[in-house]
Amino acid sequence: MPNSKAYPYPEIVTGEKWEVIGTVNNSPEGVTDNLNRQMTVPLDRECEECGINHSRMIRRHELGHAKWSPKTMGKLKPGVRAEAVHVLEEVRINHLLFENKLALHEPSECLEAIQQKTMKLVYESGIAEIILMGLASRWKVPDNDTERKYASYKFNDEWVVMSACFNMIRSDDTVTEYRKEQILYAERVIQRFYQSITNHGYGSTISYRKVQKYAEPLSHILDMFRDKPEHDEVYKPKPKHTAPGMDEGEGEAQESNELGGGSLEQRTRDEIAQMLYRSTTGTGTWGEMFTHQPPLSVNLQSRLKNGRTYRPTDYGYNPKYISRYCIDKKIFKQKMTALGGTILIDASGSMSFDGQDILEVMQLLPAVTIAMYNGKSNTGDLRIIAKNGKRVTEKYLDEHSGYGNVVDGPALEWLGTQPARRIWVSDMHVFGAHGDTSGFNLMADVNKLVRKYNIVNLKNIEEVKEHGLKLNM
Repeated sequence: MPNSKAYPYPEIVTGEKWEVIGTVNNSPEGVTDNLNRQMTVPLDRECEECGINHSRMIRRHELGHAKWSPKTMGKLKPGVRAEAVHVLEEVRINHLLFENKLALHEPSECLEAIQQKTMKLVYESGIAEIILMGLASRWKVPDNDTERKYASYKFNDEWVVMSACFNMIRSDDTVTEYRKEQILYAERVIQRFYQSITNHGYGSTISYRKVQKYAEPLSHILDMFRDKPEHDEVYKPKPKHTAPGMDEGEGEAQESNELGGGSLEQRTRDEIAQMLYRSTTGTGTWGEMFTHQPPLSVNLQSRLKNGRTYRPTDYGYNPKYISRYCIDKKIFKQKMTALGGTILIDASGSMSFDGQDILEVMQLLPAVTIAMYNGKSNTGDLRIIAKNGKRVTEKYLDEHSGYGNVVDGPALEWLGTQPARRIWVSDMHVFGAHGDTSGFNLMADVNKLVRKYNIVNLKNIEEVKEHGLKLNM
């Protein structure tokens, strides 16, 4: 009777004695310790569920590590994650096996299990987990299709299943555009690092140095996108039921801030989602921000007191309007709440406003605080330009407007500490230090801050004049 266990022989590969250990219950995991020459792999010959010999592919992969991987991972640079090095080494080994006609042509796990794992990832996990699984599950196998004219390879079944799951979520009407763009971004990262590792000149081989080189940028991405998504980031809100006697859509329209049936908050989130993942897979950094409180020498208070500061109510302690008792019983004098909040203006070269604009906004929102920000190179400035009915001079606005963004993120963090309602006036084309527009993480940071602090984006000062009062009611 043949041996029911299938042992690999790394001695043939290295010429040295090895210890081979079977995994518990033949679990589909393999580990190769080149320093101590110990290999742990499943030793079964056939999957009880589907009949495919998954374990043979795992053993072949680990023999590839015995052949081409270094004895140790080596000392990691600051900020480099071990899991980034590990997954890129998986990519390298799988590609070397393909180039040496030892491709992993069968799945290393049941495809149904891979589908379940992937679907759980795309609906529940952070981008980092999706990227790691995707890189570990993508490699080339020979293509025996005689009708294919050019390529002599195709991608393995695991990657085909993962791609199908990605496509499935993109056609799911219950999923937000934001989450769909996240999945698309993860795919781009997987493709980018796969190509970075596997592309090489004719006649050369892929060295471990390449893994070390690309592990650093991959580590930065994994660090930034490790958080799991919130429920409302994945799923669209359920449609509201129409109340009896109300026309369909009437309820939503009343709460829409009169913006084409959709709220300003939702418009902000949707547009950030669209812009977020159109950025490249690179990373950027914000500049350092300095906060200034210049003299507010232009007093607008006399021009703001053009309305009543008190109103009659049916409760209180000062019966000022006794004559109203027989009319509506609103005999008490109550001070009116001055509308305000905080407005943050992107004062880079793409935006424009003047002192008259500030006056018109403060006439709508007398208690508002207005700040502007911009920057150049690797630093930026946030300046409080209007508060308590006063503003800076026109000359100050002219002298400190223009340049670039640089500090959008820190400025929004500041806005989050200020009184609501919080309005951000910007075209949302954010730029980091040194004019860096390639940072996907910068837009991700903006998205996080906007959601965390319930910030509403308006495109220009004219929109502030149109919607500012409604937002503060």
